[in-house]
Amino acid sequence: MAERAPPFKQAKTARDHTFFGDVVVYHESETEHRVSTILRAYGDIREIHSQYPKVEWIDDDGVIHHHTFDYFIVAPNGLRVAIAVKDARKEAVMTDLMGRIIANGITGIQKDGTRFRGIADAVLIATNKHATIDHFDNATAILMSRRHHNDAECVALLNVIQQMPGVFRFGQLLLNAPSPARRRTAVWRLIDHRYIEPVDQGRIDELSGLRVTRHRLQQ
Repeated sequence: MAERAPPFKQAKTARDHTFFGDVVVYHESETEHRVSTILRAYGDIREIHSQYPKVEWIDDDGVIHHHTFDYFIVAPNGLRVAIAVKDARKEAVMTDLMGRIIANGITGIQKDGTRFRGIADAVLIATNKHATIDHFDNATAILMSRRHHNDAECVALLNVIQQMPGVFRFGQLLLNAPSPARRRTAVWRLIDHRYIEPVDQGRIDELSGLRVTRHRLQQ
């Protein structure tokens, strides 16, 4: 679905790609890499596409311009969100641009030139203030746990957390584990499944406070 594919990774750039299912997701900067990783770590996003959609906006002189969003996501309820990724210092300029795009009905331009009004339901700006290194590291750990978790270890950990009162430390879940590395991956897998959740925002490490998501365990 991408309107264009960025050039292959070059020296001193962050141009590269990852995958969401069988969809190639491109990134051209480190901030875009963080954003795409965080998006892929969400458990309730149905689709992710990059370099899409291409839309119109109109300046104060009535001249039509085009803008291509960095990412496009589809939520389970069908909500379609176009995401622009920029450095935080450009946020004010981008906010004005998003307003113009919305005012023009979020009108998309298809590859064959066809214009389509309402190509997305909403637009969003993501900056390095939102996609922090801490959030990126957490997302990376979640994605790793999806690939490398051990089902039996996750089941064993489910039994452990049901005995944990109130708030506890991540590191407590590693105590007496036959394989601390395997247990750590299981912790991240249960965070991904929302059986447990962090008490505070920011990077999750062995000193982080966690708590059981009671309603999830009762399902």
